[in-house]
Amino acid sequence: MSTTSRDWYAWIDVRPPPNLHVVGDVLVGNPGVEALLTMKEPQGGDPALLLLDLHLTQKPGMWPQVKTWVQARYDRTLPPVGARYVGVQVLLNDSQLARMSVHSIQ
Repeated sequence: MSTTSRDWYAWIDVRPPPNLHVVGDVLVGNPGVEALLTMKEPQGGDPALLLLDLHLTQKPGMWPQVKTWVQARYDRTLPPVGARYVGVQVLLNDSQLARMSVHSIQ
């Protein structure tokens, strides 16, 4: 089963403390499905590329079977100094769902 997604964007707000944000929309089978992004363990060999796993979880209860867009989001405070991510790859069941560059804002 393939998963449809859209509008992925990643950015670092560089004002102290620097914060990384990743958002995207995922098409799910009903409004009771939640999309959660977590850091993949282990990370890959490129320290500038953040790997995130997408988890789709069905909340309990009765839900109308209507396809719905839900937002997946990842937020993380980064150390004040050190290397910064330049790219993000979102994985679902170890397959690439999305890949994007990281933008810096102030």
